[in-house]
Amino acid sequence: MKKIMIIGCAGSGKTTLSFKLHKKLNVPLIHLDQHYWKPGWQRSSLDEFAQIHDELCWQDEWIMEGSYMNVFSSRVVRSDVIIFLDLPRYLCLWRVLKRTICNFGKVIPGSPNSPQQPLSLNFWNFLKWIWNFNRRYRNMILTILNLYKDHKDIYILRSPKEIENFYERL
Repeated sequence: MKKIMIIGCAGSGKTTLSFKLHKKLNVPLIHLDQHYWKPGWQRSSLDEFAQIHDELCWQDEWIMEGSYMNVFSSRVVRSDVIIFLDLPRYLCLWRVLKRTICNFGKVIPGSPNSPQQPLSLNFWNFLKWIWNFNRRYRNMILTILNLYKDHKDIYILRSPKEIENFYERL
């Protein structure tokens, strides 16, 4: 387990699991949000982020969390282990709403150096993205993972209990 990729919708538990795996396995942790988002929730250009992403992927060891579907395939190729947190959207939405309200105006661990802003238009667009994540990306993720099932360790975890059981079995 030298290159572990954790993907899933926002609110699925990627950051929480990545922190736990980092502590248990002592493998460097990379939060893709911190490399994509600039201060004030400004987006990087796709070319800029793709270059940063690929440089990160070439490191010898990592736990990399974040979905970023535009660069998803190149990360899959370089990973040893892929963990897809395939949780229901209602749970992801609830977790993001709770996290944002409880941390209003704060910078949360694993996120970019920007405070939570639940009253912004960007936040409402983010909720819409969460609502549509499974419809837009789930089949594509599962199709790509199926292509690599014989060459990589792939875990598809569908509930908080499955995530906890996976962690405990390590």
